[in-house]
Amino acid sequence: MKIPFGKILLSIGCFVLALAIFASRADETKPPSPVVGTWRWTFTMPDGTIASPRLKLKEDEGKLIGTSTFRTGSEVNVTNLTFEGSDLKFDVVRERDGQPIIARYSGVLSSNKITGKIVSNWSGEEQTYPWEAIRLAGIDGTWEWSFGGGRGGAGGGGGGGRSGGFRSRVKLKQEGDKLTGKYSGFRSEIDIKHGHFKNGELSFSVEREQENGDLQVTKYYGKLNGDQIKGKFEGEIFGQMRTNDWNAVRAE
Repeated sequence: MKIPFGKILLSIGCFVLALAIFASRADETKPPSPVVGTWRWTFTMPDGTIASPRLKLKEDEGKLIGTSTFRTGSEVNVTNLTFEGSDLKFDVVRERDGQPIIARYSGVLSSNKITGKIVSNWSGEEQTYPWEAIRLAGIDGTWEWSFGGGRGGAGGGGGGGRSGGFRSRVKLKQEGDKLTGKYSGFRSEIDIKHGHFKNGELSFSVEREQENGDLQVTKYYGKLNGDQIKGKFEGEIFGQMRTNDWNAVRAE
């Protein structure tokens, strides 16, 4: 039996479409690069002080990108970033007195550790230093978020990570299932209350006494996912009880 040419073309088209859909879904479920995360190491300055630089690596549309922070407010994009097998390489370029300071990093990934070397001209001529970075994991650390477009109200919260609005922070420490820490918000730093963390899920409250003696309570609930916490916060904002999204990112 002779098959019409049009049906052959239709069958081929359907087959190609099916392959495209399959490839797209496979890409969506592709696990992230094993080097994705926030990495920190220590570095001794010429005057003897200890610095704790950080490297943040993530994937954007399948491409590995990163930023380096030497101290607060000094974040720059890394360049020449490559990760092949277990070998990581990247450059960090900064300026000092109008001159470029270049640090070339290379290391080998092993679980939650990168071990390698830094070649830098920061002291005037190129020198080589050992490098050992540790991936920050778990809930311990400082988390930052902003409350969209205005004051933190009942303890801050809301979406947007570090963008816009009033910025809030909480420094968390896990002890078993118990979570302790300090919340830093509008004009204050106070201890969190009723902190709990188990199986990646956390909760705590921020309690603040008002001028009239009333206790203002904001409750936070979220789930840890790498360097992000996503969840909700509920509390009184400008005299009304509200529930909003809460998206925090690891700051330290």
